[in-house]
Amino acid sequence: MPGPIQTGARSTLGGVIRPLLVAASLAVAAAVLVPRGHADEPADCGLPANGPMWIDYAGHDAPITPKPGMVLAISSGTEVPAQMRAAGAATIFFDLNMNKRVGTTAKPADPATIPDKAKREFDFAVEITGCAHPLIAENELFGAQTVTPWSATNAQYRANVLLLLQELDKLGATTALTIANPPYTGGDAAEWWRQAAEASILIRQVYFTAPGPKGLFKLGPERASRAMRKGMRGLISRFAQIGIPAGRVALELQFQSAPGQGGRQGLQPKAAWLEIVKLEALAAKQVAAETRIQGVWSWGWPSFSVAGNDPDKPAAACVYLWTRDRNLCDGPALAGAGFDASLTEGQIDVPPGVRCTLGDRRILKSDVARAATLTGDLDSAATALLQRVVLRAERPIDPQTVLAAERAIVRDRFGGSVTRYRAALADAHVTLQDARAILADRLARDRVQERFRPRPATPTQIQEFVSTYAATQVRLVEVAPEAPWMGGAARGFAVETIAPQQVFSLPLSREATIDTIDGRFTVRALAAPTQLLALSPKQSAGVARAVLGRFAKLDVYDRWLHTREARLLADAVCARDAVPAQGDVDLSAWIPFLAA
Repeated sequence: MPGPIQTGARSTLGGVIRPLLVAASLAVAAAVLVPRGHADEPADCGLPANGPMWIDYAGHDAPITPKPGMVLAISSGTEVPAQMRAAGAATIFFDLNMNKRVGTTAKPADPATIPDKAKREFDFAVEITGCAHPLIAENELFGAQTVTPWSATNAQYRANVLLLLQELDKLGATTALTIANPPYTGGDAAEWWRQAAEASILIRQVYFTAPGPKGLFKLGPERASRAMRKGMRGLISRFAQIGIPAGRVALELQFQSAPGQGGRQGLQPKAAWLEIVKLEALAAKQVAAETRIQGVWSWGWPSFSVAGNDPDKPAAACVYLWTRDRNLCDGPALAGAGFDASLTEGQIDVPPGVRCTLGDRRILKSDVARAATLTGDLDSAATALLQRVVLRAERPIDPQTVLAAERAIVRDRFGGSVTRYRAALADAHVTLQDARAILADRLARDRVQERFRPRPATPTQIQEFVSTYAATQVRLVEVAPEAPWMGGAARGFAVETIAPQQVFSLPLSREATIDTIDGRFTVRALAAPTQLLALSPKQSAGVARAVLGRFAKLDVYDRWLHTREARLLADAVCARDAVPAQGDVDLSAWIPFLAA
């Protein structure tokens, strides 16, 4: 984001933009804007009074049949709009010539001419819509992505657009401004956007370019729908970040057929394109209901050019209308064979209290909330529970092993006092059940890691380890079953800080059963404890190789976990698409006495 405007640029902006913006402090401008409208608008225009408004461009040769409940946008004429209203639809004016009123970013119009142009446009809109307080859509803002400081001509153009919207608003119209490019909302531009939202609805055009329709279709309904919903939410949140409420924002879906126009983009066959049309409509319904945006507009039904001619367009328009309201068109009938008429595939359908379903497994909202008391945020907590699902499926841990680990913690870290242990859990805001689940996570993690066989350490790495950790205590032992703290071996050198501490205090040559954080083991000490430097070069190299192998397994584990989590998330269904991020989040890190 640019810093404060420098003195040299102030004359450009200060002399053009600031006098034309409604005076407001930044503190006031950053506050949530209150949606505006005209009280008698629904009665005069037949527009819906509640809920997101669905508006379809029906001008030119758009294959849309007007029906009650529809709101249709028209650019010219009076006879056709009157027929649409007679059929029960409401009509609005879609201005395709805003640039003729306000100019361009390179050649802005004389601002003195804007009020008169606004009056003439208002009267024209009243005539077309038959509405005393028409809804007028202005198409479209040039240079939405332009960063500040603006050039003198661009600043004047922006001021002209704002003035046109404000003048139409004063005359009694409700206006909407379409925006094609990602809006730059930093610097002085943020204030302009807030002023524009105060005067008009901001319609953000929706283009799925990465992946496009072909890529979305290949993803399948679950992932395609999720990508669409996330994309739409992102467009809305861009404005929310500068204080513009969703009620002053709309989305405009693109259904053009001409190449390079952001619609069909050559997707074949017909059934594939109609599937994307259906899923996009469903995604818009979901997001509109969640966010309470002003509305969802559709564009691209007319041909406008030879390249835009498409024999499938009537079916696409019908499927789009049918998806949001079955009374508006018989989508399956017009779609024909091969069309999937399901309105539930790819949609968010999770039971109450469930955050995500991952095949036959679930992540509960309550579990995420409790884990978040440790991590401090819901996202990392959800990642920890995603890892838990992976580990439980891969390596279930029996309850007795968990209890053995718990007894070891009570003995070694709380002097054998269960009361002190449970008090520590309470202080950490962790239930006994959750603590045992965290221990099971850690045990499963160790068991999985022990399976890996990473590339052996190099001679240089071994030598550096022996030199660095020469004073580390080691002890030759036998253990059953094979222990993770022995690198998965049954005989070898236990290493200080990795092996349980009681291993170094066992009587020589006597078997002892010990509870450890990794479970219960039978251990026989074969030699007295010594330092790494006291071992033979071969023995010390063996110890170094085992410890370095343990660390290498952590790297392999990270890659393994990423792959397994990706598989689970591919078809995950999560409330509001709150899909957990992939990663290794070990909840025991927030509870030191449960950590290894």
